[in-house]
Amino acid sequence: MINPLPRTVNIALLIALAIFISASAVIAISGFYIYQYQKKEIGRAASQQLAAIAELKVWEISNWRNERISDANVIYKNGSFAEDVVKYFNNPLSPELKKTVLSLITATQNSYQYQNILLIDKNKAVRLAIQKHDSDFGVRHSDIINKAFEINDIIVSDIHRDERNNSTHISVVIPIVMIKKSGPIPIGTVIILVDPQHRLYPTIKQWPMPGQTGEALLVHRDGNDVVYLNELRHLKNIPLMLRYPITETSLPAVKAVLGSKGAIEGIDYRKKKVFAVVKAVPDTTWFLVAKIDQEEIFASLAMRFWLTVFFILVTISIMGILIAYVWRYQQAKYYREQYELEYKRAFMYARSLIEASLDPMVTISPEGKIMDVNESTEFITGRSRKELIGSNFSNYFTEPEKADEGYKLVFEKGIVRDYPLSIRNCSGQVIDVLYNASLYKNDAGDVQGIFAAARDVTALRRAEKELKAAHDELELRVEERTDELKQANNALELEINERKEVEKLIALRTKLLEVTNKELESFSYSVSHDLRAPLRAIDGYSRMILRDQRDHLNDDAKRKFDLIRSNTQMMGKLIDDLLAFSRLGRLEINMTRLDMEGLVNDVWMELQIINPDRRIDFKVNKVPASKGDRTLIKQVYSNLLSNAVKYTKNRDRARIETGGYKGENENVYYVKDNGIGFDMDYYDKLFGVFQRLHSADEYEGTGVGLAIVQRIIHRHGGSVWAEGQVEEGAAFYFTLPIKD
Repeated sequence: MINPLPRTVNIALLIALAIFISASAVIAISGFYIYQYQKKEIGRAASQQLAAIAELKVWEISNWRNERISDANVIYKNGSFAEDVVKYFNNPLSPELKKTVLSLITATQNSYQYQNILLIDKNKAVRLAIQKHDSDFGVRHSDIINKAFEINDIIVSDIHRDERNNSTHISVVIPIVMIKKSGPIPIGTVIILVDPQHRLYPTIKQWPMPGQTGEALLVHRDGNDVVYLNELRHLKNIPLMLRYPITETSLPAVKAVLGSKGAIEGIDYRKKKVFAVVKAVPDTTWFLVAKIDQEEIFASLAMRFWLTVFFILVTISIMGILIAYVWRYQQAKYYREQYELEYKRAFMYARSLIEASLDPMVTISPEGKIMDVNESTEFITGRSRKELIGSNFSNYFTEPEKADEGYKLVFEKGIVRDYPLSIRNCSGQVIDVLYNASLYKNDAGDVQGIFAAARDVTALRRAEKELKAAHDELELRVEERTDELKQANNALELEINERKEVEKLIALRTKLLEVTNKELESFSYSVSHDLRAPLRAIDGYSRMILRDQRDHLNDDAKRKFDLIRSNTQMMGKLIDDLLAFSRLGRLEINMTRLDMEGLVNDVWMELQIINPDRRIDFKVNKVPASKGDRTLIKQVYSNLLSNAVKYTKNRDRARIETGGYKGENENVYYVKDNGIGFDMDYYDKLFGVFQRLHSADEYEGTGVGLAIVQRIIHRHGGSVWAEGQVEEGAAFYFTLPIKD
């Protein structure tokens, strides 16, 4: 039975434990306060980032809104347009007046791809529209139209939903007035329908920093509810359909409409704790809420928390180890004497373990005589223990001199490891061994002899020889493979150098294309803003002279003024077509599934309105559905069908046919007519910009329509071609790839 530790040792242990507990408490409390400080700093940094993002989003929304007002000002501040509208309302059957009014509206539509633009008279009746509209459109917008007349200025409405087709839009209402001495006289209004899906919602949705939960919300108050105006990132919703009562004060959106500003905390619509920043959008009832989950913000803090806990636990563990070491030292000191009493018994126990070893073991006296052996030694030498004890140990090796040298080496170094020797069995068998030997001493430190153990390595030597042979063969194969790899590397380096040269050429061409694109954009801007003004002035002053001085002009002067107006209008049309052609390369294609037959019918209906006096046999065969940008493909059909109508005007019975069929990887569509056709010798000019096969006196046009068709179809990955004969009609074909 082990005696208990002395009283003095127990008291020292209790003192050490008290110090350990106190130090551990101090370390844990310090770690807690450090963690809270880091959490506060991370929250502050997140609020600053959200404030910057909210400021950016509000600026982008305001900039978007100002752009729409700028587009509206082109119409609002255009006196000649107001005069043309008055003339058109007085003579609505005049194609020329209708075309003049439509030119500015169409140019505005093409510049931004608005959802629709409508001209409404003062009785709230729609007189002109770019796209389809409801018959009661003006009546449903009476309030905002009356307000625009009341303040005589442009009004941008809030985002609202059309319950009939479940679409969202913003109305830009532009009053059209005539300025008289008695004051402005209202004539009508132009309403631009803006689709927020086009730029507003993507601007709000785009998150400028990497993150999984960051989101910007556009909200406003509707009575006792807060309404979400945009599409959400984490919840499938329809804009203007998701709303919450303002009693849900934990929602950041509710806090925004109740007057909160700046950085706030709350629980969003997903029941997640969030940091948020609230900003009001100037000149609107909208509020911008930029938010991010607290869980994401504090994700990095979790790692810091566990690191802090780890270091606290390590520190406490080290202190505990030191205390345990002191305690163990006291125990070791107390029990050391008892261990020494067990030494002899342990020695005998070790002797029994040596006997159990499978390796030969011997003890050798300082004179080189064998003092003791185990059974393994008897087995490997083939001699009994009695024969071995007292004999010279070196007599049993094939090289006695080498064995003696190893024996002396033990006395010099105190130990020998893996000393190679060979034992000869009494039967004559030779066994390779590795000897390990060391000195052993008595309690006084005197050398008593050598303890040696041998390890049979016969099988090991055989395996080494086999391994060496395999290694030599492997080196030969590696050398052959290395040569092959060197050749492959040389070829690869040559290919890499060639690719680098190609990449340099591509980079150079890219820079040249960028410069060219900038020059084209500058040219387009110049055409759009610098050339239109003088053309309008020429046309306007010519019209005024014809109106005011017609009685003082002879027929030749009148004809010349008519030619001036006709040519300026033709120049304006050329500018419009050129701009439309240049924009096609920059427009983003919005791929959707297309009802091609419905698209053809819509275009034909519009052409019938423009050409009410024409009688044409129009046939629509089967038209397979496809995928593409609806606006652009509609432009393709509009250009092709318009050409067919134009070039059949001299036929007693005009016939136009359209249809399509499915190919292997694409859909093929066609438009055929029995018009004047064309000479296939001039086919290469057919799709060129401003290339015409007929004079402008015979057939109006600018020569850009087919070039626009070709560019649109090429951007969709399709192709365009035509077939025709003079005075026998023409057929135009285009393809659209079949996509899953």
